[in-house]
Order: sequence, then structure tokens, then C-alpha cells
Amino acid sequence: MFIDIISTMADDTTYIPSQLLPGAPAVLRERAFTRWMTRDLLQAATDFCRNIGLVSIYSEVSLQGSTRYLFWHPPDDAYFEVRSGRPLDKFKIFDQANIEKGWPLLSLHIGETAIYSGVWVSADHYDAATFVLAQFGITPARRVLPGEK
Repeated sequence: MFIDIISTMADDTTYIPSQLLPGAPAVLRERAFTRWMTRDLLQAATDFCRNIGLVSIYSEVSLQGSTRYLFWHPPDDAYFEVRSGRPLDKFKIFDQANIEKGWPLLSLHIGETAIYSGVWVSADHYDAATFVLAQFGITPARRVLPGEK
């Protein structure tokens, strides 16, 4: 069963994950994703991509624990944090650090086993990054803090 909205009990933060939309962008998206990679390949693959200027703007973890990414070549002054395959308690630590930096949550995948994969981006590049996600039929994630609507 897919989890549409996750509300955490401890601080009542609600996470609305990115949605993968059907249609023409779905075909492009499937061609643009990396292959599913096991943990032993992830670090080398992401290091290589970072070295050639690519950054993940969306990440997923499968039931088997493999990960796949959608990469983008962002402007030089854009900053990202990518964390994939984290349980909620670890994800929230990264999320809080990015809230303190003023970085919005760009994309979020919550696996069927409640494993979180999130991408945060520097605020001044959020609009450009969401435009790129939209080209692949991916909606931006949303974080709703207590007291927000």
C-alpha cells in the first residue's frame, strides 16, 4: 500500500511525498532514472555523478533495498542535500538541519517499509528544481509544520 501523507506523532510535522504522475512524462522519467543500484554501488555512482556536476533531485528505495536516482545538472551556485534509505527518526534529523538552513524539501519518496529518501535544495534554486521535476512528471514534496496549513 502506498503512503500518501505521513504525520509524525512526536512533533506533528506532516510530510506529503512527491507523486509520480502518469502520461508522457512517465516515459521520459523511466528512461532518465538510473538503474536500481545495490548499496555497494551507491557511493561510487553518486561520487562519480557529483564529480561531473550531476545532483540527484529525486531518489527511491525499493522493497529489496536497491536505490535509483534522477539526476540534474544544476547551476553552480545551487546547493543540495540528498539522503536516501533512512528511517523516519534519521530523516527528521536531516530535515530539521535543512529547516534551520532555510532549505525547502524538494522531493520525498516514502517506501512501503517506511524508508524515507529526501532531497533538499537551497531556497534560491527551489523554483528551477521544481520545474525540472515537473518535466519528469514528479511533484515536489511538502513539509507542513505544526501550525501551518
